[in-house]
Amino acid sequence: MLTKLLGASGWMMLVKLLGAAAGYALAWMVTQNEGAAAYGRFELGLTVLSIGALAVRLGLDGVMVKWLASARAQGLVSMQRKVAGRAVLVVLVAGALGWLGVHMGAGALTTWADDEATRAMWPWVAVGVPLMGLWGLSAEMLRGLSQMKRYALTQQGLLTAVAVVLLWWTSWEVVPAYAAAVVMVTVLALGLMVSGLPWRDAVEPPVDAEQWSWKAMMTTGWPMLMGSAMYLVMSWSDTLLVSHFLEEDQVGVYRLTFKLAAVVTLVQAAVNSYAAPLFAERHAVGDQQGLREALRHATLLNVAFSVPAFVAIVVLGPVVLNWFGPEFAQGQTCLLWLAIGQLSMTLCGPVMYVLNMTGFERIGNRILWSTAVVNIALNVWVIPRHGIEGAAFATALSLALWNGAAAWAVHKKLGLSVWRDVFRGGKQR
Repeated sequence: MLTKLLGASGWMMLVKLLGAAAGYALAWMVTQNEGAAAYGRFELGLTVLSIGALAVRLGLDGVMVKWLASARAQGLVSMQRKVAGRAVLVVLVAGALGWLGVHMGAGALTTWADDEATRAMWPWVAVGVPLMGLWGLSAEMLRGLSQMKRYALTQQGLLTAVAVVLLWWTSWEVVPAYAAAVVMVTVLALGLMVSGLPWRDAVEPPVDAEQWSWKAMMTTGWPMLMGSAMYLVMSWSDTLLVSHFLEEDQVGVYRLTFKLAAVVTLVQAAVNSYAAPLFAERHAVGDQQGLREALRHATLLNVAFSVPAFVAIVVLGPVVLNWFGPEFAQGQTCLLWLAIGQLSMTLCGPVMYVLNMTGFERIGNRILWSTAVVNIALNVWVIPRHGIEGAAFATALSLALWNGAAAWAVHKKLGLSVWRDVFRGGKQR
């Protein structure tokens, strides 16, 4: 299983590394050509875009990972096509409503961060919401189908790389360049998804129609949507609150440190992209030992990279921040706290994926809801008093609480212990 996990994750790891490089290149180009305030404004728009795209997917991206992987493990070829078509239809309708919602809510969004350049950004964001909704759904379908090379081509890094090329090749500013990149990668993702579905029918075992019904799809999607929403709250509430309490240049500094700290979990994103459907497959066939081994190998691979990456961030962080410009030097403490938060995620293992892929998504949601409330409350309290350093501390603490609670839930519900089975090499008794 380790060899399989390494092979599937290797291609994804390459894409993640190229995507990270593209992300830093984009940040450098925007800060050098348009300034820290423009970069902060762009990150604010990206925050709203990400929230909108998540909402219009209605949790069906997570359902598709679980259902397509389960259907594939059971040899249900036609069912994969059927549920994929349903999900696309739902997201198309929700995407149209999402566009309308952002378009009509532009006034309220402008009140949140009011200036002419911000007002001009919202129409671009509104158009991007349904497109990114379809893009994210198509990508997760490829993951459920275990089409990992195709899935790698639908990652955020490719979108960022296309935006960087457009910025370099044209005279556009970052918002229209990014919007054009969104259109391109959405078309690519849809094409890869459609061609990746199995189109040749085969002899299939009997199916439980209720298990694969519209109702089951939406009821399964709802808790996953809530979980994803709370994950997004955990990921972006600090940015929104920094933009509310502080100036746009502070948003730019904070978001840059956040991106730099994300290097710690770079491998985790690559490994978990394959581990999630693997968890679903092992659980679907009742292979508890296989599930245990998948968790063990995924966690060990993540830790093997994240600890050296954390050390590198601590040592080289100040140098890297100065490279982006003198105004970013103030982000050193911020970077350290955020890196600690990222490290806590790796040390706990991909436990949220385990909960979501084994039928315990509601427990995961309760954990996310609780820690998200803590995260927002902490940020509201500390940002006016301690600025971006306070936001970084609140985020790091919330990440540690969230992942620690999820690891405990995995231990109680599935008998899998990250610290016993992974770090101590313990065996099931």
